[in-house]
Amino acid sequence: MRYILKIMLAIVLIILIGCASYILLSEDKISENKGDNIYISEKIEDECTEEYEQMKNATAVSATEEKVSANAQLILKKYYQKCEHTINEYVELPKELINMTKKEIQEEFPDWEVIGFEKGKVTLYKEFNDVCGEHFKLKVEDGKIVVYIVNNDGTENVYEKTNISSEYLTETDLINMQDGLEIYGKEELNQIIEDFE
Repeated sequence: MRYILKIMLAIVLIILIGCASYILLSEDKISENKGDNIYISEKIEDECTEEYEQMKNATAVSATEEKVSANAQLILKKYYQKCEHTINEYVELPKELINMTKKEIQEEFPDWEVIGFEKGKVTLYKEFNDVCGEHFKLKVEDGKIVVYIVNNDGTENVYEKTNISSEYLTETDLINMQDGLEIYGKEELNQIIEDFE
């Protein structure tokens, strides 16, 4: 019976040693695999990071290299110091400006400042020591309303002789027109003339 007990103990001992060896070997393999995984994931992360940086730099370059499209609108924003008016002039985009960058347009128009630059719209700004050319006076001459444009030096030139008779004007309008009714802007001028007709 002692002999059987010794054999059983030996079997149990062999089983325990086998289990312990298996566990130790498994942990070594897991730690080796973890090390490999860390190395692989770091490598992948580095490659992705490098690609991301390259893409980001390429995007930054392309963003700064935005160019004017063929159907873009050109706006000339003119500020006149003597009358303190700003006129926006909408101009057809010259063909030579198509596909230009902001820097190239600034070089093309050195007297102007590029204050707005988008693919579909370019805005140039310039100040003039002048009046804007949209100052008018309405006067009554020979019973008709005459429109004068006021020049930079304050002189007046006939802009338009209308067929609107002064007999249909109110007394207030006639009094205002004795020295000339001052009007700013073509839109306002057209509106007042329509009102008088």
